[in-house]
Amino acid sequence: MKRLVAAVAVSLLGLAACGETSSPAVPGAVPEQAKAQDDVLAQAPVAAAADILPGSTMEKIKQRGELIVGGSLDAPLLSQQNPATGQVEGFDADLGKALAKYIIGQPKVKIVNSASETREALLANGTVDVVFQTYTITPERAKQVAFAGPYYTSGLTIAVKKGATGIAKPEDLNGKKVLAGANTPAIPAIKKFAPQAEIITFGSDPECLQALKQDRGVAYVQDETLLIADAKKDPSIQIVTKPFTVDPYGIGLKHGDDQFKTFTNAWLKKMQDAGAWQKIWKNSIGTVVVGDAPQPPQIGSVPGS
Repeated sequence: MKRLVAAVAVSLLGLAACGETSSPAVPGAVPEQAKAQDDVLAQAPVAAAADILPGSTMEKIKQRGELIVGGSLDAPLLSQQNPATGQVEGFDADLGKALAKYIIGQPKVKIVNSASETREALLANGTVDVVFQTYTITPERAKQVAFAGPYYTSGLTIAVKKGATGIAKPEDLNGKKVLAGANTPAIPAIKKFAPQAEIITFGSDPECLQALKQDRGVAYVQDETLLIADAKKDPSIQIVTKPFTVDPYGIGLKHGDDQFKTFTNAWLKKMQDAGAWQKIWKNSIGTVVVGDAPQPPQIGSVPGS
């Protein structure tokens, strides 16, 4: 990930679920970033009628009139509810809206706030149609869900309280209390690089951050994309390593729904080819990272995708 150059101001709002449409906020109250978001969504593609196959998941979503997304409401730059506008904003959130527009013709979504340990169940029981939530593709997860994509690549890094010393690489976690999200790739990575570490898990990124600040662990291992936003929001947290894993994000779908996976991959390719993916990145993660948008990962390029 490129070096950070600008700060982002964000606020957390914890809710269980959120119904959202693309309706604008009060005139004059829409920030410039929200306008850029609306402009990108206005240009996002819409599927041809022939692509909405009879009896398919796509047809059911279109008839319902909204896409139900498993995601976050408190992940800065990725999927966070803006208290001023009520809109959920960020890289994952905007991609979810773009997929909704592709299916329905309008970016109408309902976001169900999900934890890392509940995503598979939410897809399996049909509570959500898709998951956009920094959902790293792994062969183990691919046994339970289908993955479209990958649509982004990140990696694990380590955060500590500012001023803490003694941790400069993952092996330095040996013999220490280390925080990680439940059911995330951080757990096997810690076990691999620091088998003597004591791993303490929580269900969400905010819970892990709070535990770090309360000295319930000396380090927090998490995806770099999330920690970039966390460190920018809270100057008492600092990132002390570069990514030491490669973690491709996938769009979680119900296992065995090959039609929907093919359809979603086709949408993602159109978004990339049209430059819409790159604009969404620039409006979110790109607000704190120097330079142009990275090259999107090749669809289907990792085991499990």
